[in-house]
Amino acid sequence: MKLKYQLLLLGLLSLIFPITGWYALKSVDNEFRHGLINATTNNLTSLQASVSQIVANDEALNLSGLVLSELDELTINGYANEWHNIKPYLFSKNSHQLSIKTAYQHEQLALLLQSNDKSIKINPTNYEQNDYVLLGIVDEKGMHQYKFYRQAEGNITPITNSKSNSNIVANWHENSNGYVLELLISRSNISHIGIASIDIWNDSKGFQKTITGTLEEKNHSSLNLLPISSHRNKMQLFIDSITPANNHFIISDKDNRIIYQSNKLPDNQTASPRQWLITPLYRWLFGRKTAQSQQWFYRQSDGLAGVVATNESNGITYQLKSMMPQGQQNMIQTLLKAALAMISAVLLLVLAYLMYSLWLAWRIRRLNNALYKVLDESGHLTTDMPSSKAHDEIGQLARGIESMLSEMQEYTSYLKELGSRLSHEMKTPLAIVQSSLDNLDHSISDEDRVFLTRAHDGLHRLKFILSQLSQLSQLKHSLETSPKQKINLTNLCTQLGQAYQSYIPQLKLDITQDNLYINGSSELVAQLIDKLIDNAIDFTPSDGEIILKLHQKEQCVYLSILNTGSQLPKDINVFASMHSIRKEKNKNSIHLGLGLYLAQLIARFHGGELHAKNQVLQKAVEFHVKIKLIR
Repeated sequence: MKLKYQLLLLGLLSLIFPITGWYALKSVDNEFRHGLINATTNNLTSLQASVSQIVANDEALNLSGLVLSELDELTINGYANEWHNIKPYLFSKNSHQLSIKTAYQHEQLALLLQSNDKSIKINPTNYEQNDYVLLGIVDEKGMHQYKFYRQAEGNITPITNSKSNSNIVANWHENSNGYVLELLISRSNISHIGIASIDIWNDSKGFQKTITGTLEEKNHSSLNLLPISSHRNKMQLFIDSITPANNHFIISDKDNRIIYQSNKLPDNQTASPRQWLITPLYRWLFGRKTAQSQQWFYRQSDGLAGVVATNESNGITYQLKSMMPQGQQNMIQTLLKAALAMISAVLLLVLAYLMYSLWLAWRIRRLNNALYKVLDESGHLTTDMPSSKAHDEIGQLARGIESMLSEMQEYTSYLKELGSRLSHEMKTPLAIVQSSLDNLDHSISDEDRVFLTRAHDGLHRLKFILSQLSQLSQLKHSLETSPKQKINLTNLCTQLGQAYQSYIPQLKLDITQDNLYINGSSELVAQLIDKLIDNAIDFTPSDGEIILKLHQKEQCVYLSILNTGSQLPKDINVFASMHSIRKEKNKNSIHLGLGLYLAQLIARFHGGELHAKNQVLQKAVEFHVKIKLIR
């Protein structure tokens, strides 16, 4: 595993601490939640039983009937602007539909009736032939009945047989869908209401009526009275008294109209400036994907959480919202803030580990790349290493490598000069041996001449070896000191090829006519070609041929020498130093295997690489080098 991944893994292991803390906090939170759910469910059962008992003991109290919503402001003008949030009661008969909305404002009963009756028939001389709305109300004084006959726009006065004072403000409004009747009744203690709309129309049988609402069809003067189930002070005071603190008790009908409610939930607490982040995180970290999770609600304003329990009986819904205690919420949120701070610190630590590992890996990679480039194309050894002045372990490693490379450079310099030194130092001893052998040649007997011949052969081999070593040393020195310049490779190859053809009859030239220029040394390139030609001559039979090629391909020049009649053996590096695959033909054939090695050094000096491959079809070997072209 790479170092940066090891350090990153070490940083990720630090997440164990906040994760463990999260599990601990979640366990505590789950215990609190479980206890609150059980307590809320039990409280709701007790509240429901208490409400059912008081309703059963008091005939004036009823939960089934019309629900009065509260209106803060109301203008009796026949428009429904203030009534949008109130859900209506709907009555229908055939195509007729009557919508009734009920409310109270400052202890007064408010009604909004909307009918889709579009058949406007108004008889100004006999109003009893007009459509009308029948309203019946019951209070402690009995029942009171009112008729609102259809008329033109504006305030309307009902016709009634009631002798009691009934202050009713009403407004009739016609619209494209039918008509609207808006009422405000200043009568207290109303217990029942009955409402119906009557559409009067005439056919061959006479006047007919279509009744929509609570009026009995068999007895057109008798209204079905619906009890008012809400807005009873006695009941409201009782519900307020039994609702526990920190709870919201709601009694509603099947259409979710609130009959009674008592809200004792705490007001919005002072929220943290980061509450917009804490509440979603709290829900994400501690919320549970279970059926019970649907019971929970959260207040975004201050982050408080609570549970909702619901029971339904006889079309009445009992609901209790219980808020988690403030102290418990504060503890959980404080711990959550601490956990978030810890997680943030760990993430910063992981990021620091990652950045440090990347920086450390970059330093090691840079040192590794520098090691790959220690030896340049000219054979020069670079000893300067990056990070060598750093005081850490990487700096110590860089300084150690520099010290090792300095010693290698000294040793390499010694080896480079070894050939020329040996050649120089052994010239005199070899000359003495040569002169001694020449003198012995005149006085030795024929029987001992065979030993003299062997001595001459050994001396000849020794001179050749010293000459090759000296040549290798001189070439490496030339690679280090020779400047590069622009040379015309086409002219150079043409001149050399023509010179080779004077003594190599098998040589053929395949040289482009275009002038190809490279950056290098003409002497070294000539030496490269010489060694490749010499190598080709040794492996080409008398009936074979040698081809010197020079061509351009894209932005490079390709220089190759091909000779027929031989094949390279497999799995052998012919460019290795002191390696030769020649079969000795005679005793004067001496090869140290340095020719192709020197040719490779020259090719690399010019930015190329010497390659060798077999030409299977024509049984030939081709040596080629690719060098970048310049203009």
